[in-house]
This record gives sequence, C-alpha cells and structure tokens, in this order.
Amino acid sequence: KHQPPTRPWPLLDHESGLFHLLTTIGQNGRWVLRVVGKVHWVGVLNKHSLSISVFPRLYHLIPDGEITSIKINRVDPSESLSIRLVGGSETPLVHIIIQHIYRDGVIARDGRLLPGDIILKVNGMDISNVPHNYAVRLLRQPCQVLWLTVLREQKFCSRNNGQALDAYGSRDDSFHVILNKSSPEEQLGIKLVRKVDEPGVFIFNVLDGGVADRHGQLEENDRVLAINGHDLRYGSPESAAHLIQASERRVHLIVSRRVRRSPDIFQEASWNSNGSWSPGPGERSNTPKPLHPTITCHEKVVNIQKDPSESLGMTVAGGASHREWDLPIYVISVEPGGVISRDGRIKTGDILLNVDGVELTEVSRSEAVALLKRTSSSIVLKALEVKQYEPQEDCSSPAALDSNHNMAPHSDWSPSWVMWLELPRCLYNCKDIILRRNTAGSLGFCIVGGYEEYNGNKPFFIKSIVEGTPAYNDGRIRCGDILLAVNGRSTSGMIHACLARLLKELKGRITLTIVSWPGTFL
Repeated sequence: KHQPPTRPWPLLDHESGLFHLLTTIGQNGRWVLRVVGKVHWVGVLNKHSLSISVFPRLYHLIPDGEITSIKINRVDPSESLSIRLVGGSETPLVHIIIQHIYRDGVIARDGRLLPGDIILKVNGMDISNVPHNYAVRLLRQPCQVLWLTVLREQKFCSRNNGQALDAYGSRDDSFHVILNKSSPEEQLGIKLVRKVDEPGVFIFNVLDGGVADRHGQLEENDRVLAINGHDLRYGSPESAAHLIQASERRVHLIVSRRVRRSPDIFQEASWNSNGSWSPGPGERSNTPKPLHPTITCHEKVVNIQKDPSESLGMTVAGGASHREWDLPIYVISVEPGGVISRDGRIKTGDILLNVDGVELTEVSRSEAVALLKRTSSSIVLKALEVKQYEPQEDCSSPAALDSNHNMAPHSDWSPSWVMWLELPRCLYNCKDIILRRNTAGSLGFCIVGGYEEYNGNKPFFIKSIVEGTPAYNDGRIRCGDILLAVNGRSTSGMIHACLARLLKELKGRITLTIVSWPGTFL
C-alpha cells in the first residue's frame, strides 16, 4: 500500500554474510525489512534503536563431518555467550559439547551453531581432551573476537527412507594380526587413540622400525576389535594398553579397515581449521595440561540463631519445575554481613536438603523460600556441601585457583554441570520418556559410556541426537543426559555393546528413564 523509498538502504553487513535489502516501508516511525539469504526471515527495526527482533538461522554454514573455524565478534568483551556446555575428559563424553543455546545471546545472534556441536578449540587453544572446568574457564576469558573450532558430527542417511544409519561407515571383514615381541617389555610401536564419531580403539600411527612396522600389516586408522581374545569394539586405548603390556611374547589382534574414509577427529591430536593435523612429529603441542578436579560432598546440620524479624541473607535457586530442569534447592549467593554470612557455615553452592525437619526435595523454589522466611529465632538447616579441589596451577593460566587450591565461587556464580553429576543418587530427579518405534529406523540418539574391563562402571550419556528421529521429535532428550534404565531394566553394569543391541532390537513403546542436569552456563 505504500511506495518504497526511491533510494534503497545499503547492504546489511552481517558477520556471517551479506543480505540484500529488497523493500522498505515507512510507517509510524518503524521500518519493516524483508531480507534474503540462504534462509528467509523478517526483522523489524525501530528507526532510533535499530534492534533486530528475529535472528537469522545460518546453520547450513557449518557442514556436517568437517572441522570448521568460526569468528564471533562481541562489542562487550565480557558479554555472556548464553549457551550451556556438557562433557569433558573426565566423563565418557570426553569432548566439550553445546547442550543448549539461548535465543537472545551472542551465539544465537551469530546463528551458525546448534546444540550437539563439539567445540575443539578456543582462540587456538586445543580443548578436545581437557576437563570440563578448564574448558569453561577458557571460554569465559573476556575477548572481543572469539575464534571457535567446531565439529558437527556426520549424519549418514538412507536414500530410501531418510532414517539415520550406522554413523561409522562400512568396513571390510576383520583380519588377524599376530605380533611377536622379543621380550615382554618390548613396545609394539603403535599409538592407540579414540575417535569422536566412532566407538572403540584405533591406530593413530605406526612408529618406524617398531614391531608393528617390521611386520607390515597394520596401518593408520585401523580399528582394533580385540586383543588376545578380549573384545575392544567399545573399549578404550587404556584397556588395549593394559592387554598389550600383560602379553608375554605374542600379541594376537583382530583388526578391521575402513573402505570409505570420512573426516575423523582424534582426541590426542591437534587440528588446524582445514582439517590437517598439527603439530608434526617432534613439534610441541599447545594442548593445555589436563586438570583433574576432585569433587566431594559433605552433609552438615547447622542451627542458625537470629532475630525473628531478621532475614537470613541468602538467595536460593533451583526447585521442582525450575525452568527446564527439576533441580535441588541450592544457595546461589550469600549477602555479606547477613545472618548466614556471619555464621559462616552455609556457603554459596551448598544444596539445602531440609529446613526445620521439612524435606526440600521435589519442592518448588517459592515453597522453599516460604519455609526459609519463617519468623522464628532459630532455624535448623540440613545441607550438602559440595567442594571442588584442583591441583595448583600457574596464576597466569585461565585455570588459576584461590590460595587454598579450590574453586572459589565468583560474584555471578552458577553451578557447573560436573557438580550436578557428583550429587548422590537420592537427589536425582528421574523422568520417564516414552518413544515409539514400529519400524527398523533409529531411535535417534548416540550413547557413550558403560562398563569397561579396566576402567570399571561408567554411566551412559546421550552424546548426540539426530534430527527427524523419535528422540529429536520428542524434544525432551538433551546432550549430556544420563540414561539410567530402558523399559525398567537398569543400565548400570552393562557394557556398551549390550545396551546398543538392546536399543536396536526394541520395537513399539520404549520407556527411557533419564536424569537431566543443566550444562554449565556461559
């Protein structure tokens, strides 16, 4: 109904590309813009504030199965990324994975990343095999230009029905290799690693002149299925190393070799943005020294004396139906000089279990606050103190600690994902998710973890979710969720192969018992 201006606005310059302005219509001091890129969207700009209300979706700019480096600009170097992260080398997930992206944050405005994307590097620093909190501290360092090296896992689909297939590609039939050591102490001359996108143990390289090199049958990228009869299809490099060391003279390996190769990521390797491995032999690596935090939980009962009209002076968060997660009630801040602060026994990060004999498990935050505001001169709190200790680190490092070598809460403290993992099982808020599968298609999620011969029992984590599958369409399963049971059968103590087979064979109504913790907020 209105004629557009005779002179169009210039191109809109976005970090992820240029969008052509097609039309502008002036009405009531507002401009309605229609812009076009790979994905169409409509944004509304006020002439004065120029604030975009809808963000472009640029997910297609990150190709599946390829390592991609992206540049993110921040006007405020300390602005929150508004994402949640899970994973870390101390968990079966190993890598740092985006669990959730909040709509109005830096990452959402950029538009290229998705939940499930793996972050491999931060401003050139390799975080592909570091503990969770190390990666978090590195990502929290203020900077106006943030370079992220990321991987979106390859999703293989059938041409017939589009359902997710085995993401590991086809391999030739397995073959046998027998290596003879001249002495029990002799090394085979192979380096074994994990991969991001495939379970099991792989040969990263064969050292010149070693036993394996002289034998001549093994190659880089071969998958080791078994050593001396021990199944390693879902094993670890550590398990394989133990088996090799335990061998006297003869090491019997069953190996398979890939027919079609796709981009691979090795935990021990450092990668450039073009996918080539760096550094070369003999060069130094920039991989940060791994830290292994120790988290302890200690139950305590505290009797607080106060004036009946006086506030306790603390803020709590969590509770049943707390936004997207059901959480325990926890202390998020303590007011300096207040009752709790003067007493000194309840601290930021403590989980509140009980107030004057009333249990706080499965209550809402408002119910918990009402109990804490009772006008009495004495209040008895039962709490769980969660402490995290780490080895001493150079104060110039992003992993710098306080003088007691433990993690001191900062002013805008929030719980880390690994803190939730260490809580006792009685505080887990489990939920049953029912999926239905009546065909041979995938349920749509990848699991990691399970029992290993040399590493003991580990929980099963959801590592990735495939778009268009029952798990994705349900919408309640997230990366980092723990799978506790399937159709009432506990997963504790299962080996990976057993659970994978069970999930593949089930049909009809499938009940997954899951505990979900929020990833660390950045």
